[in-house]
Amino acid sequence: MLRKFIREPLVHFLGGALLIFAFFWATGSSRDPADYTISIDETDIARLKTDWVQNFRRAPTRQELDGLIDQEIAEEIYYREALRLGLDKNDPMIRRRLFTKMRFVDGQDADNVDPTDTMLQQWMDKNPDKYALSPLYDFEQIYLGQISAAQAGERIDQLNAGSGSAAFAQSISLPETLERASTEDIGRQFGDKFAGQFEGMKTGVWSGPVTSGFGFHAVKVTAKTPGKTAVLDDVRQRIVNEWHAARQTAQKQKALERYRAQYEITIVGRP
Repeated sequence: MLRKFIREPLVHFLGGALLIFAFFWATGSSRDPADYTISIDETDIARLKTDWVQNFRRAPTRQELDGLIDQEIAEEIYYREALRLGLDKNDPMIRRRLFTKMRFVDGQDADNVDPTDTMLQQWMDKNPDKYALSPLYDFEQIYLGQISAAQAGERIDQLNAGSGSAAFAQSISLPETLERASTEDIGRQFGDKFAGQFEGMKTGVWSGPVTSGFGFHAVKVTAKTPGKTAVLDDVRQRIVNEWHAARQTAQKQKALERYRAQYEITIVGRP
């Protein structure tokens, strides 16, 4: 009777289950086999090969590829073990990195939509002044150096009185003249502070002192083409970029609100 009982498949099954339970109980482990399965598929291998080619400009040898695969496995093992030990907790660098990745994930769908011309025109019409084309300037500039404002003003007066520029000009690696330059063009060459001082300058006289990050300048505007209201084709790429950026921001905010609604949040000192 005992032998017949021992041979029953159900008894074998229950015995095996008890052994597994005893092992987990003894080790204090709640091990999920899925968490201990690592699979390197063709997509992973293709990615490893692509990364290698980008770095070394050639395909990896078989030995090198095996090393890459072993490294991939080692990284995955240590990643999972670190999570089990909670090493990701209370680490501001890891938290910030995961925050950044989640924000990217929440906003990436916004780039999959191409705005129509109607959408772009509506966006542009909301901020007409923002997309107005700046005036274009032809001008000369003389770098006066890092002197006092009073000294710079005196030299500009002398230039307007007919003195030659050679007596005052200091050497600097900046263009002496620009033609049909927008405020943005001038800002790229001399800095935004310098470019912002052109509005209101009279044509044909030396103005200033005009300040830049290098010191004082004398500037003579020789020609000015007034700015105008832009049409869509003038600023299309800029509007497309800003439309996508705004859409991403809105999408990320909606995602944050959705996540936040699931949490009970308390803040010391706040009702």
